[in-house]
Amino acid sequence: MHELRLPDAIQRLIDSGVWPAGPAAVGKQELCPVIGEEQAHKVSPDDDRIVLMAPPFHTIQDEVEGGNEFWTAGLSNVGEIDYRKALIIADFGVGSDSPIILYFNARAPVVMYLKWTIKDRTPQHSWVQTHTSFNAFAEDVGLTERKTEKNWRLLLL
Repeated sequence: MHELRLPDAIQRLIDSGVWPAGPAAVGKQELCPVIGEEQAHKVSPDDDRIVLMAPPFHTIQDEVEGGNEFWTAGLSNVGEIDYRKALIIADFGVGSDSPIILYFNARAPVVMYLKWTIKDRTPQHSWVQTHTSFNAFAEDVGLTERKTEKNWRLLLL
């Protein structure tokens, strides 16, 4: 298990119930996204939703050690980032194979995602930094206690 410290802002969202608390709330985001197309486009122009993962969060290294072969098959640009410093916090929904991570390579973690492109019918992948902090990401996608709390209550009904 990792020893990475979550940014205070994400911990407040978790503590206040804005961030999903369990697998059921994560799955419901596929049908009723809390972070929909307009906000998702601020992170990736090719995606129409962001699905937030429930704690406890795992690093990519945790996934590798758990036997998830996706991370060692070359599909995720093995070696481009340090998997021990990449904490998976979200993705773009079922089938996207494009996680959104907090990357702890700098003084404060940045937000990145695995971008897929096709060149000459061959998938290409690269890690793209979208925001210099979790706070910037949260603000850009409208993830605030006041705005999102109502949406989570609807999801839990």
